[in-house]
Amino acid sequence: MRNIGEDIWVHEDVMIMAGAPLRLRMTIVRLSDGRLWLHSPTALSPALKQEVEALGPVTFLVGASNGHNKWLLQWQEAFPEAGLYVSGGIPKKLNLGKYHLLDEAFDNIWREDLEREYMPGVSFFNESVFLHKKTRSLIVTDFIQNHSDETPPGLAGVLTKCIFRPLGFKGKCLAPPLKMGFTIKNKVDFAAFVTRVKNWEFERIVVTHGDIIETDAGQVFAGLCERFFK
Repeated sequence: MRNIGEDIWVHEDVMIMAGAPLRLRMTIVRLSDGRLWLHSPTALSPALKQEVEALGPVTFLVGASNGHNKWLLQWQEAFPEAGLYVSGGIPKKLNLGKYHLLDEAFDNIWREDLEREYMPGVSFFNESVFLHKKTRSLIVTDFIQNHSDETPPGLAGVLTKCIFRPLGFKGKCLAPPLKMGFTIKNKVDFAAFVTRVKNWEFERIVVTHGDIIETDAGQVFAGLCERFFK
């Protein structure tokens, strides 16, 4: 786990997807009242649990996109007092017990520290994105990604070169389903969502997949999203 700014940390991990390594990142924010907000939890180990607990009380567990549910129950079991906040597709996959839905109607209870926008009309993701105000960090799950140019060895490298990169998983990119456009129900609403996020004037993009975008983050975002205004 490493600190990337005032009251914000990340923990990097890797999972295997279809035979190839996929980099993951959990983001931890310490709110103004000292409570911890965890975005896209990764696999939990005793060492990671100890590190996180040293920062403050774990109070909010956030699964903000439909594909990011693998370790939520693990964290919920470890921190039963923490509230669970999830995108619309996750309760269809997991027996969560009590949870809060991150949909269009969700009242942003973290607004003192975090802005929040909901990606409209994309049921493939149902993603919420956040701005950590103190560090001007845009926090995303699948929306924006930043994959390494390095090719892994063996079968993983073959899969990367022949399947994943041709599908669009390369460099700084939109999630390929968004790039292809078939998942977006209403392009006018989606363009309005992109404009609202762009107007946050963030200085970095903390992606869940790949390297954090630290340089010209606003320009990178605008360039990737230009297609939604054509």
